[in-house]
Amino acid sequence: MTEKTPSRNQEPEPVRPWFARLFRRPKPVMTPPPADGPHILRLTQELNAALAEAARWKRQADSFEKDRERAVEALVGCIAERDGAYGERAQLLAWLAALHPATTVITQSPDVDEDGWQLLYLVAGGWQMSWHIHPRDAHLFQHVTVVDVTDPRAQWDGHGTVQKYERMRGHVRLLALDSLGADGQPTPVTEVRSA
Repeated sequence: MTEKTPSRNQEPEPVRPWFARLFRRPKPVMTPPPADGPHILRLTQELNAALAEAARWKRQADSFEKDRERAVEALVGCIAERDGAYGERAQLLAWLAALHPATTVITQSPDVDEDGWQLLYLVAGGWQMSWHIHPRDAHLFQHVTVVDVTDPRAQWDGHGTVQKYERMRGHVRLLALDSLGADGQPTPVTEVRSA
């Protein structure tokens, strides 16, 4: 057997059919549209139904988005209203603390995970009352004695919110009794002048 040495100008070997099939692109199959009108009518109806369904879903998505925007606006309004109420509460608590400087202390709040929260302890009428103070309102309590959480004056006596407000109402009643005159009637804050 003699082996042939290829020369540079030699023609390439033809591609074998089985190998050529690997690289052939399939021809697209085109089916001619049917000549009958009912088929086209049915496709048109299906397309119109699909477009109507897509439009319905679009309206529903737009409606959902508008509802979500209104809910977010309402939530922002509620948060602003709540923060305003807490700000007013903090102002009143700062005032109460100034009225009871000997029995009022403030300490870091061990029961809130966020930094900066404080606990205000106030004793009025012999009863302890306490409130959490948000970090944004801390500047209002610069006049209050700051103590460590281990200080005996900063030890919670176990009162709850209901009990705290009952204690406040009881203290208000005691203060109101001081303003009663000898006849048992409240003394007016301003004098009533007869015309």
